[in-house]
Amino acid sequence: MAQLEHNFPGKLLGAGRSGQVFLVSSQEGLIAKKIFYTDKIASIIHYFFFGSPNPYVWNEDAIQCAFFRRRILTELVQFWFGDTLKVAEAIATSWNQEFKAYQLDTEFIVGRHVSLRQPCNHERIGELPALVSDIMLPLQKKLIAAGLDGLVWQAGKGTPTALNNFLLANDTPGKYVFVWIDLESGVPALFGLNPLALFSFYLPKSIKYRRALFDDVDTDKLNRYLNRYRAELENSLGTQKYAEVLENIFQLEFHQKKWKSMRRVDRSIQYQFKKGGIDEQQAKWYSEHPLLWYGRELLRIIVQLVYKLFIELPIAIINKLLKIPYLQFFYQLWKFISSHRYRSNIARNYLAKRIEYWRNRKQLMNEEANSLLQQLKQESTSDYLNDFSVHLGIKIFIKVIEYLLVPLLYVLGLIDEFIFITWLIIGGPVYRTVYTSWRILQAALSRHEIPWIAFFVGLIPTLGMLAYPCQIIYSAKGRKKKIAQFIIYDFFTRIGNKIPGWGGEDTQTEHFFNLFADKIAHHKI
Repeated sequence: MAQLEHNFPGKLLGAGRSGQVFLVSSQEGLIAKKIFYTDKIASIIHYFFFGSPNPYVWNEDAIQCAFFRRRILTELVQFWFGDTLKVAEAIATSWNQEFKAYQLDTEFIVGRHVSLRQPCNHERIGELPALVSDIMLPLQKKLIAAGLDGLVWQAGKGTPTALNNFLLANDTPGKYVFVWIDLESGVPALFGLNPLALFSFYLPKSIKYRRALFDDVDTDKLNRYLNRYRAELENSLGTQKYAEVLENIFQLEFHQKKWKSMRRVDRSIQYQFKKGGIDEQQAKWYSEHPLLWYGRELLRIIVQLVYKLFIELPIAIINKLLKIPYLQFFYQLWKFISSHRYRSNIARNYLAKRIEYWRNRKQLMNEEANSLLQQLKQESTSDYLNDFSVHLGIKIFIKVIEYLLVPLLYVLGLIDEFIFITWLIIGGPVYRTVYTSWRILQAALSRHEIPWIAFFVGLIPTLGMLAYPCQIIYSAKGRKKKIAQFIIYDFFTRIGNKIPGWGGEDTQTEHFFNLFADKIAHHKI
């Protein structure tokens, strides 16, 4: 995700494909300010379907739609779920001149995302099923019934990334209170992970609306829904609130029609106008001469592409190569080979950073993180933990060979395609097997425990990094397993975090891999 190069208005709370959210102090108290922006990948998708980047950045009617949708859903969600689910209420919208983008001020919610599984506490594992089964799935059905078709994407139908749109405001088991904090999409609802949802819902709805589904609302159906449940709504919300919802639907319909009815060329022109690329007079002229505008845009894209490929990219590569501290690299390599303490420090520092990362995400409570750090100090002299540090350290140098030396040998014609591909696949298992075989020989000669688990796990590409953590879990008892279990949880959770498109922090993808780690850590597979 691209970073905004501006003076941030407050503490960064989070970011997604559509914008960044900051904690800002105002006269009314703390608010969450969402400043919309254009992620590069999302912008390409928007250009393809709509002719311009995310409309929340530049289109006033779009941002007004976001405002009134939140106002409507604040009341409907209360009607549907009572106290178990809330919506972060919209407060105001405005144009941010510094960022040249619209912003949406919302209620600030104190909370956290649902917990990942980890070795120190299993009391919070009920949070994920409570959110998915009791909140997200019923919410999707209610949104569809009310005609809020585009909002189903942000509620998680067919997409694992929507999980982080919800915060847990009260984590008392049996009394969970969730808050829906992000209702604005970053991309059209056509890129879910579940093909069944795509073909059974999103594509038919896109055909119905005659455009890629993007936060669309069937206001006629929504009005009929309110009329059908008028008595229940007035009894739950009150007559005045019911009337306000109807007025908000009227405003939503007005702004949605203006936004969605814009010509494709006008969207592109207005985006450049709002971003300062052209002035108002030019915008009017190009609107009357669309072919000239498309020619201008094509030329602009070609110039940018040529500049990035042949000027910006080579300069960036050269700067990276010049900044590499080669002497320090070889010095650290020598220390790694010659110093047992240095190898242990590599593992200890790496794990300490990962523990702090989990703490900062509130996935480890302070006492849990402190307990792991204390156990890490106690385990720092463990032979198996030292072996893990060797695998970790060697991996760094092997990656240098894989990404630099092997491709260079292939380009020079010194190795063929078979050797090139084979090394990329088995390079990791080879170095792990060589090292572990030596350790097996040492253990056999000294009549110590032979690390067979580490040997066989080390043969697996990529997952072989878990060889010695698995050995520790197999060999150790009680609290000594915690560090090894944490390594496994962290390893698989990072995989879910790094998967492009559908992965990331606090997504169902991350939780899926985290659950897989839980099964390994507790011998369930």
